[in-house]
Amino acid sequence: MNLLQALKLRCFRFGGDSRGSVPTEGVMAFTFLIWWYISSFQFFDAYRQKNINLKAAYTIADLISRETEMIDAGYIDGLNTVFDYLTYSRKPTWIRVSSVYWDEDTDSYRVWWSYSTGGHSVHTDATIDEQRNRIPVMPVGDTVVLVETNMAYEQIFRMGLDARWYETFIVTRPRFASQVVFDESSV
Repeated sequence: MNLLQALKLRCFRFGGDSRGSVPTEGVMAFTFLIWWYISSFQFFDAYRQKNINLKAAYTIADLISRETEMIDAGYIDGLNTVFDYLTYSRKPTWIRVSSVYWDEDTDSYRVWWSYSTGGHSVHTDATIDEQRNRIPVMPVGDTVVLVETNMAYEQIFRMGLDARWYETFIVTRPRFASQVVFDESSV
């Protein structure tokens, strides 16, 4: 009997062996079930937090779109506090609000005003034009409000997911006025 035949015989015997150790198999199955349960909880929590972030961002965008009076930096800073409350966030968050219009002469989007909380950068004409594919086509003379929210997410368990930022980009039209006006002297 050569080596290959001996190996085939051993594999055949191993495949037909029905003896086992219940405690050993139980520990292996229990370990897999615990890992699966924790991973499922982790992924559920991540999607839940992303959904909460999205709903809070739409709430902030809706609040701004309904404004008919002039808003200022204190108002947007207060909206960041509302966003923190709505998302139950213990991690840093920030929002950026910009009023944008379409300029037919230059064939590009232009920024009326932009304000960001937490010392983050504001939009300029150059940076808003980079977001051109995310902003819908607008008629000349129309304005939209861009609300961007950013929220840090850190996983509960160190398995399956990494820490990340949840970002939203919401474009909304002012509802009761042609434009949301910002008091630039409040910055």
